[in-house]
Amino acid sequence: MVFLRWIKERFLLFRRLLIELYNSVIYQPQSQFLLHRLNAHRCKEESFLFYSFFGRLGFATKEIVALFTNNKIFKKSIKLDGFDEIDYRELYKKGESSILYPKSPMVMVEKSKIEDSYYEKIANSFILSYTYNREKRDISSEWERISSEFREIFFDKNNNIIKENLENFRGDPKIYNKIFNNQYPYIEPKDGYVKNYLKAIDLVLEYHRYGAKIKKEMLASVSESMAGNYLSVNYRGKKISEQLLQHTVIANDLVTNIPFSTTKRDIVLDIGCGFGGSARLLNIYTPNTIQILLDLPETLFLTAYYLKYNFPNKKIALLEDIYPHLESLDEVILEYDFIIVPPFVLDYLKEESIDVVVNASSLAFMSKEYLEYYLEQTKRVLKSGGYFYSLNTTNDTQWGVGSYNWDYKADYLTLYFNYNNRFAFPQWLGRKV
Repeated sequence: MVFLRWIKERFLLFRRLLIELYNSVIYQPQSQFLLHRLNAHRCKEESFLFYSFFGRLGFATKEIVALFTNNKIFKKSIKLDGFDEIDYRELYKKGESSILYPKSPMVMVEKSKIEDSYYEKIANSFILSYTYNREKRDISSEWERISSEFREIFFDKNNNIIKENLENFRGDPKIYNKIFNNQYPYIEPKDGYVKNYLKAIDLVLEYHRYGAKIKKEMLASVSESMAGNYLSVNYRGKKISEQLLQHTVIANDLVTNIPFSTTKRDIVLDIGCGFGGSARLLNIYTPNTIQILLDLPETLFLTAYYLKYNFPNKKIALLEDIYPHLESLDEVILEYDFIIVPPFVLDYLKEESIDVVVNASSLAFMSKEYLEYYLEQTKRVLKSGGYFYSLNTTNDTQWGVGSYNWDYKADYLTLYFNYNNRFAFPQWLGRKV
């Protein structure tokens, strides 16, 4: 009897070994969990299961079959904004294995409303950016084109904001993608459902591929914002995009490798912040930080709207709030969570007042004059022992100077280096010594 029981257990153990072998073939290492010795219970929480090469191959095959058989053999796992209806409020009424539960705060279930007074502040700050910028540095010819087209799209003949265009700046291809030559794929309704679904499969495969380099908990939690009426791919109860993956790479690098304080407010200076996608993720993971976001006025116009939409209760300062207090700027910024200001405000920051400087896909794509200015200012404002993060091309291009030709001004000890992003730029983190 004892021997028969022992034989039975051997069969159960063999079954477990087969399941472990299967898991090792289709899942990334961080999605392979220790199974129960005999029952071999598998993890059914899909949000934490990221596919390996063979898993992605199987997923793509299943989705293509589901697409062309109209769900008759397999069920599609993806929904598309602009084609499918999905009610996130209803989806998260209770938990299930196909979604991350409890719901990530990055998953939005309803749209935000912004008061007209804030739109006026955005417009006033845009005008002030040019009124108070006394040092006219050269900008690239590409940015001169962007600036011209920007004004045509967002301002009428009376210099009033065209609110509808701002509220759709990521949803209308004629706006964001046209102005900034956006290189990220996006849903285009005129291309039809099949073409967009095939692009969505590619995106989900990338999402799983990044599971090898980004913490599963972060990758399971990130979701696109509804700001700008962006048309997203909906997968596992989240809205995802390739641009979101890029922002997640940056946030993961920063949160994982910098010991942000929980007892004081670290100050982060983001040079070339874009519309604020990575700043949004960083604030969610480090809510105690103060972020000073610098860019040219046209970009900050979008940043101000985007971050207000995502954080209606955060304290956000625009140039209109800051310019009367420039001489006491270091005291004023402590009152805010985000300070969204143009480059000339950098001159008013005190020496060694910044804990972290961030630049992603920006310094290497600006005029040499601006590059040298920012590198000099980084040396001046960054604390001794502070961190400088860069994700930039190494070689010169028609748009700017690659990092091989930067004069870093200060000495930095390399603490982190990686090469895992869609642009194949080095991800570098140094500590000022």
